[in-house]
Amino acid sequence: MSHGVTPFAVSLPQIQKVVGSRSKSLLLELREEFEDELLEDREEVEEANEDDEFDPELALDAALRHLIMDEERWDYEGAKYGYALEMLCSFYGNFLPNDCWASVPMTWAETVNDALLEVGVPIETFSIFGHLIYRGSPVDIPDIDDFPYIGYVNRAEIPAALEALTDERLAAITHSEVEEIRSAAEQVREWLETCLREKSDLVCFFY
Repeated sequence: MSHGVTPFAVSLPQIQKVVGSRSKSLLLELREEFEDELLEDREEVEEANEDDEFDPELALDAALRHLIMDEERWDYEGAKYGYALEMLCSFYGNFLPNDCWASVPMTWAETVNDALLEVGVPIETFSIFGHLIYRGSPVDIPDIDDFPYIGYVNRAEIPAALEALTDERLAAITHSEVEEIRSAAEQVREWLETCLREKSDLVCFFY
């Protein structure tokens, strides 16, 4: 099965500020911006809930409202809050090119992660899994049992991460798919460089 990493250059302090802001005008603006996606999800949820009224699904629109209006979260619907967070990152940030990370198997992330470890990128400074996939949400949401996985590198951590992803280390990667791995690692470095240049944080969603 194919998955992908969706990266955003975005200000985490801004995201953290709007979550719980109780801004009705912002909620209306977000509903207008993502009208089609919210409507499609609402129709799917209503259909699902007709078949299972005792274990209802949460609509994405409601999850977004819970985050903005600081309403009680549904503990078992962490994924919906994860996708609502992605909407906020899309609204306030910039999507970054991800052609090396779109429609890839889960094993691809493992391959790139292992390759960086093998050439000496310190795991505490930067790793694909530790920072971009399994780190978790930068804002408080219920635990997510499945997708999306969420990760981030905050602005203060970016210089050290870039120092770890040197040309020498990437050139030392050896693998049967070495060019593809280097390209994937270089694209991650480009994400970090863009965020450094724009004074942003990097937030990624994997699903």
